[in-house]
Amino acid sequence: MKEIKEIVSDNLVAFRKARKLTQLELADMIGYSDKAVSRWEHGEVTPDIETLDRLAKIYGINISAFFEESPNLEKERKLSLQIGNKLTITLLSIVSVWFLITIAYIYGKIIMNENFWHLFILAVPLSCVLGIIFNSIWGKRIYTFVILSVFVWSLLAWFYLYRINYNMWILFFIGIPIQVAIVLCANLRSSGKE
Repeated sequence: MKEIKEIVSDNLVAFRKARKLTQLELADMIGYSDKAVSRWEHGEVTPDIETLDRLAKIYGINISAFFEESPNLEKERKLSLQIGNKLTITLLSIVSVWFLITIAYIYGKIIMNENFWHLFILAVPLSCVLGIIFNSIWGKRIYTFVILSVFVWSLLAWFYLYRINYNMWILFFIGIPIQVAIVLCANLRSSGKE
């Protein structure tokens, strides 16, 4: 069970953010400094009853709401933690692709005496593949289409740069209908989904 001071400070933050106010804006409204608001929200001190009453009127709530432990705040905190963990896992997997590409480049440079610089271009579509996979599991549908667009154009760029001797700039024309298809698919079920 949380201490009352922690409950009040959590609620002060939640109500301010729900009204989309900065600490400075709130401080100006009630005649305090933003440092005072910050100290309240960090639980260093608790505002007096008159101040809580003024805050309750600004937020359109009953003063007792500051003293109630809100299950929604705990849910939001857990959700924020989950999102952070999912993002960290996704980024770690993408970093592993770049690490392996770097190892391959160094191996080619030192052992084979070849400059495989184009591997770094290939790392972009490979990263996109991981981004699409993780986004389909955890993310929003629209991001999949953005990542898919980056995948297509970076893959075409890799093919072009890998075979630059053949002057294959026309290869990028393949991307145009694919990009149009991606945009159309993104709009296919967007109403009601997001």
